[in-house]
This record gives sequence, structure tokens and C-alpha cells, in this order.
Amino acid sequence: MSRDCLLLNGNGKPVSFFPLSVINWKTAVKLLLARNVILIKAHDDQYVRSPSISIELPSILMLKRFHKFHNYVKFSRSNVFLRDMYTCQYCQNIFSRNELTLDHVIPKSKNGLTNWENVVTSCKSCNSAKGASLQKPIREPFKPSFSHLLNGHKIDENTFPDSEWAKYIF
Repeated sequence: MSRDCLLLNGNGKPVSFFPLSVINWKTAVKLLLARNVILIKAHDDQYVRSPSISIELPSILMLKRFHKFHNYVKFSRSNVFLRDMYTCQYCQNIFSRNELTLDHVIPKSKNGLTNWENVVTSCKSCNSAKGASLQKPIREPFKPSFSHLLNGHKIDENTFPDSEWAKYIF
């Protein structure tokens, strides 16, 4: 069983979707002790104990106040893989996360930037073969929207470590 915790904003929706606002149990307990959050659901029969207190292990927490966060997709390794659907943009094969790398279309050695418009998903062998040369990827890199990332992937209740999370996400 996962001991992670879903963090919701003050309006009851996740703080972020990509990546999903999941925090580890230690951070969740610290937020709970600092009284910055409301406990929505705890993991069944799991507790954190000290000599003086016993706390239910949080599964879902909600911030007491609504915090406005950015409404754009953050550039990250995970989000580039999601945008490209874990597909190498040179050989078109689908790989697992640990078999992929990020590739700069215009290499850094040629002043290429690390941004949405210059980085694509690549398998390790294609990335090594390409090296510092200029090679056109199958699909031009672009900055995705939230809906693009959501629509490109099948997400259901089985996607999340705790089945209770689904009703707060959808």
C-alpha cells in the first residue's frame, strides 16, 4: 500500500495535475502538525507514533485556504515524456521511463536552449547516435496545454495509488 498523500487546494481540487500534487507521508504529517491543512481521509489502520502522540497517517489533505498557482504546464522531464507519450521522437518506439532521455533538437553545444520548443523524448541509443549533430525529430517539439496532456492519456481509478483519490481528481 502507498503511504503517499494527495494534497488538495482550498477549493477541493489538486494543487497541480502535472505532476499530480502528491506528497510523502513525512511532509503530510508536518503539514498536519503545523495546522496548515484539513485531514480529509487517512490511510486505514496506519499511524505515526511518538512517545506523546499518535497521528493517523494522512491519505488526502486539503489546504485551509485557496492558493492561486500557475496555470501553465511546468517544463519537466516527466511532462516532456507525457507530451511525447513515452515515444522516441527519432525511432518512434515506445519505451519505459528509465529507458528514455531528453534530447536537445539544437544541441546545447550549438547554443540550443532547454525549453519546450527545443527538447524531445529520445531513447538512449538514438540520443547517443545523434550526439551533437542536427537531426529533425518526427514531431516538432511544442509547449503543451493541460488539456493536451490529459487528452493524450487514459487516466482512470487504477492510475492512482489510493482509489479514493480518483473522486477528488475528476
